[in-house]
Amino acid sequence: MKFQKLALMILALSLGCAATAQTAYKGQLYVNKEKFTIQGNLLRVQLRVSYNDNVLNNGETLTFTPVLKNGYRSKSLSSVIINGTERGKFEDRKAYFEDRIRSNVPVVTKDNRHGTRYFIYDTTIPYVDWMHGAAFFVESEERGWGHKPHVYEDEVFKNIVISTCPASTVDPSVGGTTRAGRCFSSTIAKTEWIQFLDPTRATSTELAISGTIPLSDSRKIGEMGTRKFDHAIYDELKKNLDVQLRIPGTVVRNVSVVGYGAPIGNFKKNEVKSSERALKLKQFLMNNHTTGSDGLTVTWVPEDWDSIYSLVDKSDMKLRGAVLDIIRTVDVTTGREDELKMLGDGSPYSFMQHYIFPEVCRIKYTAVFQRQSKEAGSANTTFNDNPRSMSLSQMYVTANNFRIGSKEFNDIMDLSARLFPDNAEANINAAGSALIRGNLSQAQQYLKDWETDPRAYNNIGVMYMIKGNLAKADVYLKMAQAEGVEQASRVLEYLHNIEK
Repeated sequence: MKFQKLALMILALSLGCAATAQTAYKGQLYVNKEKFTIQGNLLRVQLRVSYNDNVLNNGETLTFTPVLKNGYRSKSLSSVIINGTERGKFEDRKAYFEDRIRSNVPVVTKDNRHGTRYFIYDTTIPYVDWMHGAAFFVESEERGWGHKPHVYEDEVFKNIVISTCPASTVDPSVGGTTRAGRCFSSTIAKTEWIQFLDPTRATSTELAISGTIPLSDSRKIGEMGTRKFDHAIYDELKKNLDVQLRIPGTVVRNVSVVGYGAPIGNFKKNEVKSSERALKLKQFLMNNHTTGSDGLTVTWVPEDWDSIYSLVDKSDMKLRGAVLDIIRTVDVTTGREDELKMLGDGSPYSFMQHYIFPEVCRIKYTAVFQRQSKEAGSANTTFNDNPRSMSLSQMYVTANNFRIGSKEFNDIMDLSARLFPDNAEANINAAGSALIRGNLSQAQQYLKDWETDPRAYNNIGVMYMIKGNLAKADVYLKMAQAEGVEQASRVLEYLHNIEK
Protein backbone atom coordinates (compact mmCIF):
# COMPACT_ATOMS: atom_id res chain seq x y z
CA MET A 1 0.00 0.00 0.00
CA LYS A 2 1.49 3.29 -1.09
CA PHE A 3 2.09 5.90 1.54
CA GLN A 4 -0.71 8.43 1.76
CA LYS A 5 -0.31 11.70 3.58
CA LEU A 6 -2.79 11.96 6.43
CA ALA A 7 -2.92 15.02 8.63
CA LEU A 8 -4.46 13.86 11.91
CA MET A 9 -4.82 16.45 14.67
CA ILE A 10 -6.33 15.60 18.02
CA LEU A 11 -7.60 18.83 19.54
CA ALA A 12 -8.35 18.92 23.28
CA LEU A 13 -11.58 20.88 23.00
CA SER A 14 -14.90 20.02 24.55
CA LEU A 15 -17.09 20.47 21.44
CA GLY A 16 -20.45 19.02 20.55
CA CYS A 17 -21.11 17.48 17.14
CA ALA A 18 -22.41 19.86 14.50
CA ALA A 19 -26.08 19.57 13.73
CA THR A 20 -25.33 19.17 10.03
CA ALA A 21 -22.94 16.24 10.48
CA GLN A 22 -23.64 12.87 8.84
CA THR A 23 -23.36 9.83 11.06
CA ALA A 24 -21.64 6.44 10.83
CA TYR A 25 -20.87 3.48 13.11
CA LYS A 26 -24.20 3.07 14.88
CA GLY A 27 -24.68 6.84 14.88
CA GLN A 28 -21.63 7.41 17.09
CA LEU A 29 -19.26 8.93 14.49
CA TYR A 30 -20.13 12.34 13.07
CA VAL A 31 -18.70 13.41 9.71
CA ASN A 32 -18.90 17.00 8.47
CA LYS A 33 -16.91 19.83 6.90
CA GLU A 34 -16.34 17.50 3.98
CA LYS A 35 -14.28 18.78 1.05
CA PHE A 36 -13.44 16.86 -2.12
CA THR A 37 -10.98 18.66 -4.36
CA ILE A 38 -9.14 17.77 -7.55
CA GLN A 39 -5.57 19.04 -7.34
CA GLY A 40 -3.61 18.10 -10.44
CA ASN A 41 -4.05 14.36 -10.95
CA LEU A 42 -5.06 13.77 -7.33
CA LEU A 43 -8.34 13.82 -5.43
CA ARG A 44 -7.93 15.36 -2.00
CA VAL A 45 -10.43 14.25 0.66
CA GLN A 46 -10.83 16.32 3.82
CA LEU A 47 -13.24 15.54 6.66
CA ARG A 48 -13.87 16.40 10.29
CA VAL A 49 -14.73 13.26 12.27
CA SER A 50 -16.16 13.74 15.77
CA TYR A 51 -16.85 11.10 18.42
CA ASN A 52 -17.29 10.64 22.17
CA ASP A 53 -14.71 8.98 24.40
CA ASN A 54 -17.23 6.27 25.21
CA VAL A 55 -17.58 5.26 21.57
CA LEU A 56 -15.66 2.06 22.43
CA ASN A 57 -15.09 0.00 25.52
CA ASN A 58 -11.63 -0.41 26.99
CA GLY A 59 -9.42 -2.69 24.92
CA GLU A 60 -11.43 -2.15 21.73
CA THR A 61 -10.27 -0.43 18.56
CA LEU A 62 -12.19 0.97 15.63
CA THR A 63 -10.71 1.18 12.12
CA PHE A 64 -12.23 4.07 10.15
CA THR A 65 -11.99 3.54 6.35
CA PRO A 66 -13.71 5.86 3.81
CA VAL A 67 -14.76 4.23 0.51
CA LEU A 68 -15.87 5.81 -2.79
CA LYS A 69 -18.39 3.81 -4.83
CA ASN A 70 -19.99 4.38 -8.20
CA GLY A 71 -21.79 1.39 -9.68
CA TYR A 72 -19.45 -1.60 -9.72
CA ARG A 73 -16.37 0.57 -9.14
CA SER A 74 -15.01 1.37 -5.71
CA LYS A 75 -11.89 2.77 -4.08
CA SER A 76 -10.91 2.42 -0.42
CA LEU A 77 -9.07 5.39 1.08
CA SER A 78 -6.48 5.37 3.84
CA SER A 79 -7.62 4.02 7.21
CA VAL A 80 -7.44 5.54 10.68
CA ILE A 81 -7.44 3.49 13.90
CA ILE A 82 -9.34 5.02 16.81
CA ASN A 83 -8.33 4.11 20.38
CA GLY A 84 -5.11 2.41 19.29
CA THR A 85 -2.15 2.33 21.65
CA GLU A 86 0.85 2.35 19.34
CA ARG A 87 1.14 5.87 18.03
CA GLY A 88 4.83 6.60 18.30
CA LYS A 89 6.10 4.37 15.54
CA PHE A 90 3.88 6.05 12.96
CA GLU A 91 5.16 9.57 13.50
CA ASP A 92 8.72 9.41 12.15
CA ARG A 93 8.31 10.19 8.48
CA LYS A 94 11.94 9.65 7.58
CA ALA A 95 12.07 6.31 9.34
CA TYR A 96 9.09 5.14 7.31
CA PHE A 97 10.94 5.48 4.06
CA GLU A 98 14.03 3.80 5.46
CA ASP A 99 11.99 0.85 6.69
CA ARG A 100 9.15 0.08 4.27
CA ILE A 101 7.98 -2.84 6.38
CA ARG A 102 6.40 -0.60 8.99
CA SER A 103 2.67 0.02 8.87
CA ASN A 104 1.45 3.39 7.61
CA VAL A 105 -1.95 3.40 9.31
CA PRO A 106 -2.29 6.48 11.56
CA VAL A 107 -3.52 5.85 15.09
CA VAL A 108 -5.63 8.15 17.24
CA THR A 109 -4.77 7.37 20.84
CA LYS A 110 -7.33 7.49 23.61
CA ASP A 111 -7.44 10.53 25.90
CA ASN A 112 -9.66 10.15 28.95
CA ARG A 113 -9.40 13.83 29.90
CA HIS A 114 -11.91 14.96 27.30
CA GLY A 115 -15.42 13.72 26.72
CA THR A 116 -15.79 14.83 23.09
CA ARG A 117 -12.99 14.85 20.56
CA TYR A 118 -12.41 14.89 16.81
CA PHE A 119 -9.68 14.41 14.22
CA ILE A 120 -9.13 15.97 10.82
CA TYR A 121 -8.92 13.42 8.02
CA ASP A 122 -6.84 14.64 5.07
CA THR A 123 -5.60 12.34 2.32
CA THR A 124 -5.05 12.21 -1.44
CA ILE A 125 -5.62 9.46 -4.00
CA PRO A 126 -5.16 9.32 -7.80
CA TYR A 127 -8.26 10.86 -9.39
CA VAL A 128 -10.30 8.78 -11.85
CA ASP A 129 -13.28 10.21 -13.76
CA TRP A 130 -15.82 7.77 -12.30
CA MET A 131 -15.27 9.36 -8.87
CA HIS A 132 -17.20 12.44 -9.99
CA GLY A 133 -20.62 12.05 -8.37
CA ALA A 134 -19.67 8.86 -6.54
CA ALA A 135 -21.24 7.88 -3.21
CA PHE A 136 -19.15 8.18 -0.06
CA PHE A 137 -19.26 5.30 2.42
CA VAL A 138 -17.56 4.69 5.75
CA GLU A 139 -16.53 1.20 6.78
CA SER A 140 -16.03 0.89 10.56
CA GLU A 141 -14.26 -2.29 11.68
CA GLU A 142 -14.76 -2.98 15.37
CA ARG A 143 -12.15 -5.15 17.10
CA GLY A 144 -11.86 -6.23 20.71
CA TRP A 145 -10.52 -8.95 22.93
CA GLY A 146 -12.56 -12.14 22.95
CA HIS A 147 -14.79 -11.62 19.91
CA LYS A 148 -14.47 -11.58 16.13
CA PRO A 149 -14.07 -8.31 14.21
CA HIS A 150 -17.29 -6.77 12.93
CA VAL A 151 -17.58 -4.31 10.04
CA TYR A 152 -20.32 -1.66 9.81
CA GLU A 153 -20.89 0.09 6.47
CA ASP A 154 -22.71 3.43 6.27
CA GLU A 155 -23.53 5.59 3.26
CA VAL A 156 -22.54 9.07 4.40
CA PHE A 157 -22.98 11.08 1.17
CA LYS A 158 -25.07 9.88 -1.77
CA ASN A 159 -23.17 12.03 -4.29
CA ILE A 160 -19.93 13.80 -3.47
CA VAL A 161 -19.38 17.27 -4.92
CA ILE A 162 -15.88 17.70 -6.33
CA SER A 163 -14.26 21.06 -6.93
CA THR A 164 -10.99 21.78 -8.70
CA CYS A 165 -8.18 23.85 -7.18
CA PRO A 166 -4.86 25.06 -8.53
CA ALA A 167 -2.37 22.23 -8.38
CA SER A 168 0.47 24.11 -6.69
CA THR A 169 -0.42 22.69 -3.29
CA VAL A 170 0.04 19.03 -4.19
CA ASP A 171 0.69 18.55 -7.89
CA PRO A 172 4.31 18.51 -9.11
CA SER A 173 3.27 19.36 -12.64
CA VAL A 174 2.79 23.09 -12.12
CA GLY A 175 6.34 24.07 -12.96
CA GLY A 176 7.00 25.57 -9.54
CA THR A 177 4.37 28.33 -9.68
CA THR A 178 2.43 29.25 -6.58
CA ARG A 179 -0.84 30.63 -7.81
CA ALA A 180 -3.26 30.69 -4.94
CA GLY A 181 -6.49 31.04 -6.90
CA ARG A 182 -9.91 29.91 -5.78
CA CYS A 183 -11.28 26.43 -6.39
CA PHE A 184 -13.17 25.78 -9.58
CA SER A 185 -16.74 24.75 -8.92
CA SER A 186 -16.86 22.04 -11.57
CA THR A 187 -14.71 19.60 -13.49
CA ILE A 188 -16.80 20.20 -16.61
CA ALA A 189 -15.76 22.74 -19.26
CA LYS A 190 -18.17 25.40 -20.48
CA THR A 191 -19.09 25.05 -24.14
CA GLU A 192 -17.88 28.58 -24.89
CA TRP A 193 -14.37 27.56 -23.76
CA ILE A 194 -14.00 24.78 -26.32
CA GLN A 195 -12.71 25.18 -29.84
CA PHE A 196 -14.25 22.88 -32.46
CA LEU A 197 -12.41 22.71 -35.79
CA ASP A 198 -14.27 22.66 -39.08
CA PRO A 199 -12.60 20.06 -41.36
CA THR A 200 -14.54 21.43 -44.36
CA ARG A 201 -12.41 24.60 -44.34
CA ALA A 202 -9.06 22.93 -44.96
CA THR A 203 -7.60 24.36 -48.20
CA SER A 204 -3.92 23.66 -47.77
CA THR A 205 -1.57 21.25 -46.09
CA GLU A 206 -0.41 22.07 -42.58
CA LEU A 207 2.67 20.45 -41.17
CA ALA A 208 3.85 20.75 -37.58
CA ILE A 209 7.36 19.82 -36.52
CA SER A 210 8.74 19.95 -33.01
CA GLY A 211 12.07 19.44 -31.34
CA THR A 212 14.06 19.94 -28.18
CA ILE A 213 17.21 21.98 -27.65
CA PRO A 214 19.10 20.83 -24.52
CA LEU A 215 20.59 23.63 -22.46
CA SER A 216 22.93 21.59 -20.26
CA ASP A 217 24.66 19.27 -22.75
CA SER A 218 28.31 19.61 -23.79
CA ARG A 219 27.60 22.95 -25.48
CA LYS A 220 26.32 24.50 -22.21
CA ILE A 221 23.93 26.83 -24.05
CA GLY A 222 22.08 27.59 -20.84
CA GLU A 223 25.22 29.07 -19.29
CA MET A 224 25.87 31.48 -22.18
CA GLY A 225 25.34 35.21 -21.93
CA THR A 226 22.23 36.73 -23.49
CA ARG A 227 23.75 37.53 -26.90
CA LYS A 228 25.39 34.11 -27.42
CA PHE A 229 22.34 32.33 -26.03
CA ASP A 230 19.96 34.05 -28.46
CA HIS A 231 22.27 33.33 -31.42
CA ALA A 232 22.59 29.65 -30.44
CA ILE A 233 18.82 29.15 -30.20
CA TYR A 234 18.24 31.03 -33.47
CA ASP A 235 20.82 28.88 -35.28
CA GLU A 236 19.19 25.67 -33.99
CA LEU A 237 15.74 26.80 -35.08
CA LYS A 238 16.90 28.01 -38.48
CA LYS A 239 18.72 24.76 -39.18
CA ASN A 240 15.57 22.74 -38.57
CA LEU A 241 13.12 25.13 -40.24
CA ASP A 242 15.16 25.54 -43.43
CA VAL A 243 14.70 21.86 -44.29
CA GLN A 244 10.96 22.44 -44.77
CA LEU A 245 11.24 25.93 -46.28
CA ARG A 246 13.24 24.57 -49.21
CA ILE A 247 10.04 22.94 -50.49
CA PRO A 248 8.24 25.34 -52.90
CA GLY A 249 5.02 26.89 -51.61
CA THR A 250 5.95 26.46 -47.95
CA VAL A 251 5.76 29.29 -45.42
CA VAL A 252 6.10 29.42 -41.66
CA ARG A 253 2.72 30.13 -40.08
CA ASN A 254 3.61 29.84 -36.42
CA VAL A 255 6.57 29.19 -34.15
CA SER A 256 6.16 28.55 -30.44
CA VAL A 257 9.10 28.28 -28.07
CA VAL A 258 8.82 27.09 -24.46
CA GLY A 259 11.81 27.14 -22.12
CA TYR A 260 12.04 24.92 -19.04
CA GLY A 261 14.28 25.58 -16.05
CA ALA A 262 15.36 23.72 -12.92
CA PRO A 263 15.29 24.91 -9.28
CA ILE A 264 18.74 26.44 -9.26
CA GLY A 265 18.82 29.38 -6.87
CA ASN A 266 15.96 31.52 -5.56
CA PHE A 267 12.53 30.80 -7.07
CA LYS A 268 11.49 34.45 -7.37
CA LYS A 269 14.78 35.33 -9.05
CA ASN A 270 14.30 32.38 -11.42
CA GLU A 271 10.87 33.74 -12.35
CA VAL A 272 12.25 37.19 -13.13
CA LYS A 273 15.30 35.83 -14.98
CA SER A 274 13.27 33.41 -17.13
CA SER A 275 10.74 36.12 -18.00
CA GLU A 276 13.51 38.48 -19.10
CA ARG A 277 15.22 35.73 -21.10
CA ALA A 278 11.97 34.84 -22.89
CA LEU A 279 11.31 38.49 -23.78
CA LYS A 280 14.83 39.07 -25.14
CA LEU A 281 14.80 35.81 -27.12
CA LYS A 282 11.46 36.71 -28.72
CA GLN A 283 12.75 40.13 -29.71
CA PHE A 284 15.89 38.59 -31.21
CA LEU A 285 13.92 36.02 -33.22
CA MET A 286 11.55 38.72 -34.50
CA ASN A 287 14.46 40.95 -35.53
CA ASN A 288 15.92 38.06 -37.50
CA HIS A 289 12.61 37.40 -39.28
CA THR A 290 12.01 33.94 -37.87
CA THR A 291 8.32 34.79 -38.16
CA GLY A 292 6.06 37.76 -37.56
CA SER A 293 5.18 38.88 -34.04
CA ASP A 294 1.64 37.47 -34.38
CA GLY A 295 2.99 34.03 -35.22
CA LEU A 296 5.70 33.83 -32.58
CA THR A 297 5.25 32.94 -28.92
CA VAL A 298 8.06 32.54 -26.41
CA THR A 299 7.22 31.47 -22.86
CA TRP A 300 9.15 30.00 -19.96
CA VAL A 301 8.46 27.66 -17.05
CA PRO A 302 11.05 28.79 -14.46
CA GLU A 303 11.10 25.51 -12.51
CA ASP A 304 9.74 22.45 -14.29
CA TRP A 305 8.72 20.30 -11.31
CA ASP A 306 6.47 18.27 -13.60
CA SER A 307 9.47 16.85 -15.46
CA ILE A 308 11.52 16.58 -12.26
CA TYR A 309 8.80 14.45 -10.68
CA SER A 310 8.55 12.22 -13.77
CA LEU A 311 12.33 11.72 -14.04
CA VAL A 312 12.66 10.94 -10.33
CA ASP A 313 9.80 8.47 -10.56
CA LYS A 314 11.58 6.60 -13.36
CA SER A 315 14.97 6.63 -11.64
CA ASP A 316 16.46 4.16 -9.17
CA MET A 317 17.75 6.86 -6.82
CA LYS A 318 17.80 6.28 -3.08
CA LEU A 319 14.76 7.44 -1.07
CA ARG A 320 12.89 7.93 -4.34
CA GLY A 321 9.53 7.54 -2.61
CA ALA A 322 10.36 10.17 -0.01
CA VAL A 323 11.50 12.61 -2.71
CA LEU A 324 8.27 12.12 -4.65
CA ASP A 325 6.22 12.62 -1.49
CA ILE A 326 7.97 15.91 -0.69
CA ILE A 327 7.50 17.22 -4.24
CA ARG A 328 3.85 16.19 -4.09
CA THR A 329 3.03 17.69 -0.71
CA VAL A 330 5.38 20.60 0.03
CA ASP A 331 4.92 23.86 -1.85
CA VAL A 332 7.91 25.58 -3.43
CA THR A 333 7.49 28.69 -1.29
CA THR A 334 7.16 26.77 1.98
CA GLY A 335 10.43 24.88 1.88
CA ARG A 336 10.25 22.14 -0.76
CA GLU A 337 13.93 22.44 -1.66
CA ASP A 338 15.02 22.71 1.97
CA GLU A 339 13.25 19.44 2.80
CA LEU A 340 14.82 17.75 -0.21
CA LYS A 341 18.27 18.96 0.83
CA MET A 342 17.82 17.63 4.38
CA LEU A 343 16.53 14.24 3.28
CA GLY A 344 19.12 11.45 3.55
CA ASP A 345 21.91 13.87 4.49
CA GLY A 346 21.54 15.61 1.12
CA SER A 347 22.33 12.54 -1.01
CA PRO A 348 19.03 12.52 -2.98
CA TYR A 349 19.25 16.24 -3.73
CA SER A 350 22.86 15.84 -4.89
CA PHE A 351 21.72 13.05 -7.24
CA MET A 352 19.02 15.34 -8.65
CA GLN A 353 21.51 18.16 -9.20
CA HIS A 354 23.85 15.91 -11.20
CA TYR A 355 21.41 13.68 -13.12
CA ILE A 356 17.87 15.15 -13.03
CA PHE A 357 18.17 18.93 -13.30
CA PRO A 358 20.41 18.89 -16.43
CA GLU A 359 17.77 16.89 -18.30
CA VAL A 360 15.06 19.31 -17.25
CA CYS A 361 16.82 22.44 -18.58
CA ARG A 362 15.77 22.59 -22.22
CA ILE A 363 13.83 24.45 -24.88
CA LYS A 364 10.95 22.82 -26.75
CA TYR A 365 9.83 24.36 -30.01
CA THR A 366 7.01 23.74 -32.45
CA ALA A 367 6.83 25.22 -35.94
CA VAL A 368 3.74 25.05 -38.13
CA PHE A 369 4.20 25.30 -41.89
CA GLN A 370 1.53 25.96 -44.49
CA ARG A 371 2.08 24.33 -47.84
CA GLN A 372 -0.10 25.20 -50.81
CA SER A 373 -0.90 22.46 -53.29
CA LYS A 374 -0.43 23.09 -57.02
CA GLU A 375 -4.20 23.29 -57.49
CA ALA A 376 -4.83 25.34 -54.35
CA GLY A 377 -6.71 27.94 -56.38
CA SER A 378 -9.23 25.42 -57.61
CA ALA A 379 -12.41 25.28 -55.61
CA ASN A 380 -12.79 21.58 -56.38
CA THR A 381 -9.30 20.52 -55.29
CA THR A 382 -8.84 20.45 -51.54
CA PHE A 383 -8.43 17.87 -48.86
CA ASN A 384 -12.12 17.15 -49.33
CA ASP A 385 -11.35 15.25 -52.54
CA ASN A 386 -10.24 12.44 -50.25
CA PRO A 387 -13.31 10.24 -49.50
CA ARG A 388 -12.21 9.85 -45.86
CA SER A 389 -12.00 13.63 -45.42
CA MET A 390 -15.34 14.08 -47.14
CA SER A 391 -16.86 11.59 -44.74
CA LEU A 392 -15.35 13.43 -41.79
CA SER A 393 -16.67 16.74 -43.13
CA GLN A 394 -20.14 15.29 -43.53
CA MET A 395 -20.03 13.95 -39.98
CA TYR A 396 -19.03 17.38 -38.70
CA VAL A 397 -21.91 19.04 -40.56
CA THR A 398 -24.33 16.44 -39.18
CA ALA A 399 -23.07 16.95 -35.63
CA ASN A 400 -23.74 20.67 -35.87
CA ASN A 401 -27.42 19.98 -36.45
CA PHE A 402 -27.51 19.20 -32.73
CA ARG A 403 -26.76 21.34 -29.71
CA ILE A 404 -23.07 21.35 -28.73
CA GLY A 405 -22.68 19.06 -25.75
CA SER A 406 -25.84 17.06 -26.46
CA LYS A 407 -25.66 13.28 -26.51
CA GLU A 408 -26.07 13.21 -30.30
CA PHE A 409 -23.32 15.78 -30.81
CA ASN A 410 -20.95 13.97 -28.46
CA ASP A 411 -21.63 10.57 -30.03
CA ILE A 412 -20.79 11.86 -33.52
CA MET A 413 -17.58 13.52 -32.30
CA ASP A 414 -16.48 10.30 -30.56
CA LEU A 415 -17.30 8.25 -33.65
CA SER A 416 -15.32 10.65 -35.86
CA ALA A 417 -12.20 10.17 -33.73
CA ARG A 418 -12.58 6.38 -33.84
CA LEU A 419 -13.05 6.32 -37.61
CA PHE A 420 -10.25 8.83 -38.27
CA PRO A 421 -7.67 8.17 -35.52
CA ASP A 422 -4.91 9.93 -37.46
CA ASN A 423 -6.90 13.10 -38.14
CA ALA A 424 -6.13 16.13 -35.98
CA GLU A 425 -9.54 17.81 -36.30
CA ALA A 426 -11.40 14.62 -35.39
CA ASN A 427 -9.34 14.01 -32.25
CA ILE A 428 -9.24 17.63 -31.10
CA ASN A 429 -13.01 17.94 -31.52
CA ALA A 430 -13.60 14.66 -29.68
CA ALA A 431 -11.39 15.93 -26.85
CA GLY A 432 -13.49 19.09 -26.65
CA SER A 433 -16.62 16.99 -26.40
CA ALA A 434 -15.02 14.91 -23.61
CA LEU A 435 -14.09 18.09 -21.69
CA ILE A 436 -17.69 19.30 -21.81
CA ARG A 437 -18.77 15.94 -20.35
CA GLY A 438 -16.08 16.18 -17.66
CA ASN A 439 -14.23 13.09 -18.93
CA LEU A 440 -10.64 14.29 -18.45
CA SER A 441 -8.92 10.95 -19.07
CA GLN A 442 -10.66 10.52 -22.42
CA ALA A 443 -9.84 14.10 -23.41
CA GLN A 444 -6.18 13.50 -22.56
CA GLN A 445 -6.19 10.31 -24.63
CA TYR A 446 -7.55 12.15 -27.67
CA LEU A 447 -5.00 14.97 -27.30
CA LYS A 448 -1.87 12.97 -26.49
CA ASP A 449 -0.63 12.87 -30.10
CA TRP A 450 -1.38 16.53 -30.81
CA GLU A 451 0.41 18.36 -27.98
CA THR A 452 2.63 20.19 -30.46
CA ASP A 453 -0.18 21.03 -32.90
CA PRO A 454 -1.30 24.67 -32.50
CA ARG A 455 -4.85 23.67 -33.42
CA ALA A 456 -5.01 21.72 -30.16
CA TYR A 457 -3.52 24.39 -27.89
CA ASN A 458 -6.84 25.83 -26.70
CA ASN A 459 -8.42 22.53 -25.74
CA ILE A 460 -5.18 21.33 -24.11
CA GLY A 461 -5.10 24.55 -22.08
CA VAL A 462 -8.71 24.04 -20.95
CA MET A 463 -7.89 20.46 -19.95
CA TYR A 464 -4.95 21.56 -17.79
CA MET A 465 -6.99 24.34 -16.22
CA ILE A 466 -9.73 21.93 -15.17
CA LYS A 467 -7.09 19.56 -13.80
CA GLY A 468 -5.73 22.47 -11.75
CA ASN A 469 -2.38 22.72 -13.54
CA LEU A 470 -2.50 26.47 -14.05
CA ALA A 471 1.09 26.90 -15.23
CA LYS A 472 0.63 24.60 -18.22
CA ALA A 473 -2.88 25.94 -18.85
CA ASP A 474 -1.51 29.48 -19.05
CA VAL A 475 1.24 28.48 -21.50
CA TYR A 476 -1.09 26.64 -23.90
CA LEU A 477 -3.90 29.21 -23.72
CA LYS A 478 -1.52 32.10 -24.45
CA MET A 479 -0.13 30.21 -27.45
CA ALA A 480 -3.71 29.61 -28.63
CA GLN A 481 -4.53 33.27 -28.09
CA ALA A 482 -1.51 34.22 -30.23
CA GLU A 483 -3.06 32.03 -32.94
CA GLY A 484 -6.18 34.19 -32.79
CA VAL A 485 -8.38 31.61 -31.06
CA GLU A 486 -11.30 33.54 -29.59
CA GLN A 487 -12.10 30.84 -27.02
CA ALA A 488 -8.60 31.10 -25.54
CA SER A 489 -9.11 34.77 -24.72
CA ARG A 490 -12.35 33.93 -22.89
CA VAL A 491 -10.71 31.18 -20.85
CA LEU A 492 -7.73 33.36 -19.96
CA GLU A 493 -10.08 36.10 -18.77
CA TYR A 494 -11.92 33.58 -16.61
CA LEU A 495 -8.66 32.15 -15.32
CA HIS A 496 -7.28 35.54 -14.37
CA ASN A 497 -10.53 36.48 -12.58
CA ILE A 498 -10.35 33.22 -10.59
CA GLU A 499 -6.82 34.08 -9.45
CA LYS A 500 -7.66 37.55 -8.16
